[in-house]
Order: sequence, then structure tokens, then C-alpha cells
Amino acid sequence: MTEPSYPLSMPTSPSNFRTSEWRIQTTVAVSESPYSYKSQTSDFGGSKWTTTVELPPMKRDEAYAWQVFFMQLHGRHGTFLLGDPDSKTIRGGLNSVINVNGAHSVGAYSISVENATASTVIFKAGDYIQFGSGATQKLHMVTADCTSNASGVATVEIEPKLKSALANDSAIVYANTKAVMRMDSNELSWTADQISVYGISFSCSEVI
Repeated sequence: MTEPSYPLSMPTSPSNFRTSEWRIQTTVAVSESPYSYKSQTSDFGGSKWTTTVELPPMKRDEAYAWQVFFMQLHGRHGTFLLGDPDSKTIRGGLNSVINVNGAHSVGAYSISVENATASTVIFKAGDYIQFGSGATQKLHMVTADCTSNASGVATVEIEPKLKSALANDSAIVYANTKAVMRMDSNELSWTADQISVYGISFSCSEVI
């Protein structure tokens, strides 16, 4: 038997979490004068998604898949794919396959796209987009409504800033977007009550 191939896909049942808390963590230092209380910040450019989720109560027939998933992660060694469960689809009117328009360097906040639905608000602020796939994919949020021109070209404003360079014509994912995540603890557990109803929750962070 060989080591599982990462990143893993999570079990699909139950189809949603009972609760999910999403956070963006950034590397910003703040210094404050003890006399005037004036402060100064330094943004070191790092950022990552973190989340804590709780699954709904489930019986053994569903829980076993999550137990196997935990076992195959080997604690914090393995990675898996996870996205915001309430944002699996965009609110914008994009309905075509789009690509990156031109090369973009790490650190960019604006991404040019092409082949979009013409003259349409293709993304709305708060929509998610994904660059890359598999072990290298990255998750970003659109920060402003984005309208394409008559040629289907648009500029998308994103956060956090671009973490990996993009080549011209790179594919862009905007449905069921996910980040590559790693568990925050090597100890993964579950509970069960006297009628064999299972409870599972966990916290994880993006792999950069």
C-alpha cells in the first residue's frame, strides 16, 4: 500500500456543514508608542485562509467516510481541498469559460481576463475565483463588481494579492472554488453518543 495522493477530496455527505467560520490571516505588525499611542503598521505581504467547521450530526453510515478521511491525512502531513460552502456559485452573470489575459506577477491585485460574457457584470464583490488546480490552486475573493467590455475583456480586483504568477491564457475557475488546506492539529477526533450519533468538527489553514 502506498501513501494517499494529496490533496484529498473531502467526503460529500453530509452535503453541507452545520456551521463554518472563515477567516483571512495576514502578516501585519503593529507598533504603538507607549507615550502618544500613535501606531505604525508594517505589512509583510503574507496571507492565508483559515476555517473552523462543524458537521451536522450523523449516523455511522455517513461518519465512517470522515473517519477514513482523517486517517488518510496522517495528521498535518496530508492536504485536502475546501472552499466556502455558502459561495459555491458566483452572483455575477458570467456563463462562459474565461482565461487570464496576459502574464501576471506575484503580488498583483488586478487580473485581466478574456473570453467573458460581453458587456456584463461578470463578478460581484464577494464572489470567489480560483487560479491553478490540484496541489497548486489558490483561492481569492473578488473585491469589486466587475463588468466586461464588448470584447469580453475585464479587470478583476482580488484579495488577497496574487500568490503565484499567472501565465497568459491560464484557466480561471469560478464555480466550486477551493483552496488547498492542512489541518491545524495532528490530533483528529470524533465523538459518538449512546444512540451512535456522531459529532465531527475541525480547524484547518491554507497551504501556501
